[in-house]
Amino acid sequence: MATASRAALTVEVMEMLAGLDPRLWEIVEPPVPPNPIHAPGVPVGFRSAVDGERLNPQPLPPGNGLLASVRGMAVSVADATIAASLAGRKPAEVLREVGDDICPEPPKLPWPKKWPVPVQLREQLITDPNRVSPAVQASAALVFQSYAHRISDRNLSTAFGDLAERLLERALKTAGSAG
Repeated sequence: MATASRAALTVEVMEMLAGLDPRLWEIVEPPVPPNPIHAPGVPVGFRSAVDGERLNPQPLPPGNGLLASVRGMAVSVADATIAASLAGRKPAEVLREVGDDICPEPPKLPWPKKWPVPVQLREQLITDPNRVSPAVQASAALVFQSYAHRISDRNLSTAFGDLAERLLERALKTAGSAG
């Protein structure tokens, strides 16, 4: 439903690459966690490397969980935005505050104030803030653009797409100024 913005094109490229390496679906379409909004037993169309669609049976090496934390935060923000929209709030207003929190001027923490900050994010920001902040912003942008792509409500789709574009622009700006 979203327009052909830079964030939308990025998701399309990631989808093409996921056709070659199914592990990338974890980034492009984050698995939906158990949640009262998502009725149990009802398929929602999300792919996941943990649900058996991975072609390579070898386990992935252990990671630090930062990417999963960013995806989890973004999915939670998206679910909260959808719930707020159902309650009558404007999605753009809800996501504007989140965008302000995730797009601060470095070296501030790129994380929504109303969500708990993962320990590994704090640790990595201390050691490498110029790499971590853009990675958090770009990862969250992919999740929000993924929602914008699949949601049929125009207001929600536009709000998610606008936030994804904003996050991607900030990530590119921060990464460009660091290099």
